[in-house]
Amino acid sequence: MHVYGCKISYYTGKLETYLRFRSIDYDYSPTIGNEKRLKAGAGAVQMPVVQLDDGRWMTDSTPVIAWLESQHNGSTIYPTDPALRFAALLIEDYADEWLWRPAMHFRWSYRPSRLYAAESIYNDEIANNRPIPRILALNIIKFRQYFGFVRGDGVTPKTRFHADRTYRTALDRLQAIFERRPFVLGETLTIADIGLMGPMLRHFGQDPTPAEIMRNRAPAVYEWVARMWNAKPDANGPKLIESMDDLVIDLLTEVSETHLAQLRQNAEAFGRGAMRYNQDIQDCHYVRVPTSRYRVWCLEELLREWEALDDEARATLRTSLSSPEASVLWDKSSFSPSKYDVERRAPFNKAINVFGSGVPPR
Repeated sequence: MHVYGCKISYYTGKLETYLRFRSIDYDYSPTIGNEKRLKAGAGAVQMPVVQLDDGRWMTDSTPVIAWLESQHNGSTIYPTDPALRFAALLIEDYADEWLWRPAMHFRWSYRPSRLYAAESIYNDEIANNRPIPRILALNIIKFRQYFGFVRGDGVTPKTRFHADRTYRTALDRLQAIFERRPFVLGETLTIADIGLMGPMLRHFGQDPTPAEIMRNRAPAVYEWVARMWNAKPDANGPKLIESMDDLVIDLLTEVSETHLAQLRQNAEAFGRGAMRYNQDIQDCHYVRVPTSRYRVWCLEELLREWEALDDEARATLRTSLSSPEASVLWDKSSFSPSKYDVERRAPFNKAINVFGSGVPPR
């Protein structure tokens, strides 16, 4: 297969972690310079986009990995226990759609990371593809990313304390887990670990500012990042915890208070037809964050998984998901449907971006 992405891309790193784990060979090309063919083949220009050797196009790391895993014979990265499986999928979604905000903040708000990232993107994506002077290109990159994905996503001088804290909280929850076991749910990795590699590898683990915080505050997480990059399947099959322990429940509490709270408020705003809305997450009031149709679909997918659970698994999860924000999973609240991928073709459908044309709308 051929992967189009960027060498410091959040979701490209997530997908590459999986491909390395399964020993799936792939070629790589930068996204810039290939926009027309990506748009024609996949429906959107995003990172990563995958073209199989039979010519088919795939987008969105979550369904791409799910499809690739369905083609694999043998043990799976999706837990067979229904409650653990749902918890793993929820953690993956949290890593994809909530930790994105602090990851972009740490990359573009702090000068050492901003300089590193801009140079990396220029060298990988632009230097050989666009006749733009280097200094001009670097300034364009920094301006676009900071005002689009940091300030444009609600991280301001009044809210950056929460973006800072939510990263440190994630580190603390994961440090507690990895002090006890090598992966989130046991002795072998699951989709929860693969999902967390999106932010933890290419952003928090590589960008100078958050990487230093990780090394000093959560060295077991730093070690886990390297372990994940080198992981291979266990010949003896998955070895997971039998049920959710306090370590996982503490992580799920943070997931509920941040990610599930955001999904509910985003879905309500989408139903009102609002392009932007104000949201309250924990003790932080974010102003004019962008509404995302894609994240309505993410909530729909979680609800579809929830409805498929048996009563015992739901009861177990409701005990573990004790935060009020988790009730979005079972309170039957109505919201306007996303009408995305209604034919259930992902990852072979025509994709949409998380935000409009790619950058949060002004």
